[in-house]
Amino acid sequence: MEKGIKNSRNSIRRKVARRVVYALLVTIIVLSTVNMIYTCRRVIKEQHKELDLANELCASQIDAWAGKMDSITKDVACSLAALEILDEVNVEKVLDSIIANNDDLFNLYVGTEDGKMFMAKGVSFPTGMDPRVRPWYEKAKEAGETVVIDPYPSATRPDLMHMTIATPIFIDDKLVGVVGADAEIGTINDYINSIDFENGAYGFLLDSEGDIVAHPNKDYKPTVNSVVNVKDVMPKVAKLIETGSDETVVAEDYNGTRMVYSVEQLSTGGWTLGVAYPERNVAKIIDRGIRISLLMALICIFFAAADITVAIKKILLPIERINPAMDKLMQGDLSARIDISSEKDELGDLQNRMAELVNYVSSMIEKQKYILEEMEKGNLAVADVEEYPGDLKELSNAINSIKSTFNDIISDIQFSAINLQSYAMGINETSDLEEMKAVFEELSAEANALMAKTSRFTTIPPESLDKM
Repeated sequence: MEKGIKNSRNSIRRKVARRVVYALLVTIIVLSTVNMIYTCRRVIKEQHKELDLANELCASQIDAWAGKMDSITKDVACSLAALEILDEVNVEKVLDSIIANNDDLFNLYVGTEDGKMFMAKGVSFPTGMDPRVRPWYEKAKEAGETVVIDPYPSATRPDLMHMTIATPIFIDDKLVGVVGADAEIGTINDYINSIDFENGAYGFLLDSEGDIVAHPNKDYKPTVNSVVNVKDVMPKVAKLIETGSDETVVAEDYNGTRMVYSVEQLSTGGWTLGVAYPERNVAKIIDRGIRISLLMALICIFFAAADITVAIKKILLPIERINPAMDKLMQGDLSARIDISSEKDELGDLQNRMAELVNYVSSMIEKQKYILEEMEKGNLAVADVEEYPGDLKELSNAINSIKSTFNDIISDIQFSAINLQSYAMGINETSDLEEMKAVFEELSAEANALMAKTSRFTTIPPESLDKM
């Protein structure tokens, strides 16, 4: 019985601990999941912001580089306009002084309205080629301002592709020529690749037609024989450019890596700068966040479980104190007592109530035991049991009634014995049959009265006693 009670107690403790741990586990998992979802979204958003920032920074650098070339052509145009005459000596002197301080320029030249061509560093323009029919001249003349020309084959080096920034020259509001500054495509690629992209990110440059100007993949770079359009190799990026959205798209790049793409429109020439950021970098950050969250959740569960175990043990301490005393009572040991608890909670009240109950039951049983022992010794004058409360009242009444009944029966037996002794002496002293008959009738009446008082008691038959 004791083992069963112990197992039951341990089972309750385990059940309570499991329930609390399960509730805690579910709570932590739900909170961690919500937190991870929120963190993932925040990380992705922050990464997109970082990507946009890198894109804007890179675009500003490209714009600054293009602005530098723009200022070069404008300075040349202003200097030549100030001379008010485009003669070979003065033009080439201005061009040579400018290009000497700008190593990234491939060519610097001036075409005039009368078909002349002046080039820096003594570079010769192809004989018989009219500069006025070249794209850079026509577009600058048509626009009446500085223009950026998409990549095209060089007139002096047909094996090379370059881009041109051209500025018209006006003297007295009359167009007299156009200044052109060339940058070789390879130089543009080297410049973009020199920009510090981190963690596997890279940049690429598109012209106004969506053709790729610069890209880490050499197969995408423009040549005199072919150009690669963004629609053919990066359709999602092309759609992003068409819609003018500042969002990002995810797609595989030329080597199969999933990248997050962001684009930025440059202020010069309608060109577009793109930045590609590996999606796995975002996944790594999210994965790290998930691992940290799970680790912290496990640590919290461990410490919470330990704290809950200690708390449950403390909470169930009153029951720990009650059970041993109850076990002793069940074994008939009336010396068992339960200490009064100082706890002011429900289980503390239970312990105190059980202590009062055990003390009361022990006192009641001790009193009954004393009365029965005294009755066994023949002391029927012992005091009655005090009246018990509630349903126990019948028990106290029964004990007191038994003692009272035994008192009556014993008194009657003693009285009958005295009468019997008295009748026996009377029989010895008389020989009168009528008198003897009267004595026996009185004895019979006395015996019947005694039998009537004891008839409600059930006794064990003599033959049963013999068998016992």
